[in-house]
Amino acid sequence: MKKTNKIQNSDAHSNDRTFDYSTNSHSTIRLFKHSIISSRPAFTLIEMLVVVGIIAVLVGASIGGFAQMTKSAEKAKAQELVSNVATALTALFQQEGAWPRRLARNGTSDGELDAETAYALVAGTTKYLSLTTENGKLAGLDRFGVVTPWATAAIKRKGSAATLSDKVFGSTTVKDHILHYALDLDGDGIIKGASVGGEGVDVRATAIVWCIGKSGGNKGQPWPYSKGRRADDVYSWTFGQTQQVK
Repeated sequence: MKKTNKIQNSDAHSNDRTFDYSTNSHSTIRLFKHSIISSRPAFTLIEMLVVVGIIAVLVGASIGGFAQMTKSAEKAKAQELVSNVATALTALFQQEGAWPRRLARNGTSDGELDAETAYALVAGTTKYLSLTTENGKLAGLDRFGVVTPWATAAIKRKGSAATLSDKVFGSTTVKDHILHYALDLDGDGIIKGASVGGEGVDVRATAIVWCIGKSGGNKGQPWPYSKGRRADDVYSWTFGQTQQVK
């Protein structure tokens, strides 16, 4: 005989009413749970498209932000390089009291720190810039002279097979990415008529250095200074140093 637990209702008007909790109550509970789960609304197609759209926007923003950060970091590295080279040139003049012939003959308005010229920065007993040398000349990644970080990366990829005509970025070559410089040759503290992208610039400094940016400048050459300041060309001096001359 099946056991049945009966609970007497305390309501005075319902003394004869009882609740029967039989073993079939487990099935009733399972059915109740199933009805709750099945009644939950599913995602509609529109809701799913909205979620996908939000994810796409967030991913796009992240990629764009990362690209901008990378570009800024690369330009900062180039800025550090031209500033260090200008400092090295200034320190060389201050210690030696004169410009080495190799530097002076090209530094009147727009010289290039190619392999021969840049070697003056590491010749002698004092090194004013950390460049790799071997058998009396520049070697390794520095064998073409002082070049931008973008050109250094291109040389590193090619290794010993790298040449001055190798592409760096876009249509620019390693040669296009050699740093430019100009010197104060008369010792008055002002560099007069430095040809920056073909535009004459006077700068209050002992030595200045500049280079094209990652975008490649003006067809592989630095932009004229007035345009280059708004582009991504890189300079060792500030605009204020040009204003001080006027």
